[in-house]
Amino acid sequence: MKHLVIKKSTLYSFSIALLTIAFVTFYFTDGLGKILRRGGSEFYRYSVFLKGFFEIFALGFSLIALNKSKFNILLGITILFFGFLIGQFFLSLNFENLLFYENFNTLFKYFFPLIVALVALDILNLDQYPHKLFKYYKWVLITNSCLLVIGFLFDIDVLSTYSGPWRFGFDGLIFAQNEASYTFIFAITTVYYRRFYLNINEFFFWIVVIPSIIVATKAVYLYLILLLLFHVFKRVSIRNILTFGIAFLFFVYFLFSSAINKIFINSYNIFMYMYEREGLWGALLSGRGAYIREKLKPLIFEQWTLPNFIFGGQDVVSHYIEMGFLDLFLFFGIFGSILYLYIFYSIFKLISFPKDFKLFFGISLTIIVATAGHFFESGIAGLHFIFLLLVNRNLSKKIHNG
Repeated sequence: MKHLVIKKSTLYSFSIALLTIAFVTFYFTDGLGKILRRGGSEFYRYSVFLKGFFEIFALGFSLIALNKSKFNILLGITILFFGFLIGQFFLSLNFENLLFYENFNTLFKYFFPLIVALVALDILNLDQYPHKLFKYYKWVLITNSCLLVIGFLFDIDVLSTYSGPWRFGFDGLIFAQNEASYTFIFAITTVYYRRFYLNINEFFFWIVVIPSIIVATKAVYLYLILLLLFHVFKRVSIRNILTFGIAFLFFVYFLFSSAINKIFINSYNIFMYMYEREGLWGALLSGRGAYIREKLKPLIFEQWTLPNFIFGGQDVVSHYIEMGFLDLFLFFGIFGSILYLYIFYSIFKLISFPKDFKLFFGISLTIIVATAGHFFESGIAGLHFIFLLLVNRNLSKKIHNG
């Protein structure tokens, strides 16, 4: 039997087409789901089926075009799958309300960025910048930024970040606030890298950065502050900061004082409300201290047995903490978490940022994931992370040609 050989150029073209279709389709189906959910529809999770079909198709295609790198990821996914089943079994012995279907669905949310990486490897294997991917990446972000601004100007509820009227923020058609945070964090990283490392001056920079303020999530604000500090430390002299920076801030505030006050005063009021209820730590973690008391302690001390510490065992409805690394540990246990993070770090190393910016990005992302949920188990966050890896490939002047 002859071994099936597929040309790298064919794999490259097919993978580009697959990721492009997935990226655009997921954006609009998630947007439809958000509209239906805000409209009170009982069923709105159409995109879940599309993501599931994509995962099955991508896994099948990866088996056909298997190589060593793909085999290692697939082996890790297989081990995590059986570890998950072991953890669920032992949890069910002491926890009667286990919702296996929801937990199984969450398992494949965790797998999503790893499966997308299988497709991305075929793109990385060819020394060619994915202009088509970046074209549609820009198109989706520009579309969403325009909708976001329209939602802000006309106070359109379906385009807002939060479902209630008490919190300010607009994220366009992005389904969930945490997904909006990571979408804009990765987009900000991309445009900053292009502008200050590749010296590409484009209006796309402002289309991403300015609307990100209107998203109004703590994760985006934290990342903007960290990035500003990084930029000042690396590139700006103290004299220029004092001379131009302060003057620029006053000028911007003078022009947009009403909007700025609305954004930051609302965020401040929400923070102080949580501070009075939960204290400083509770305010910083958006009340997750209560989750630790009410969900984490009973799970570990009353419902877990020794195998659960090794393989995990979390019911996402009853025990979800919304802190990335903690939820990863609860879901996969000590062994599974180490394996998952090892695979993820192997993918992270493929990002071709310069050492200083890559270190900054990695530390900042770790801080944000540690204090927020829905990164590892978000299909959209995982897809945008892989797109960040692909559209920021450093092929020198080849990028400028696009």
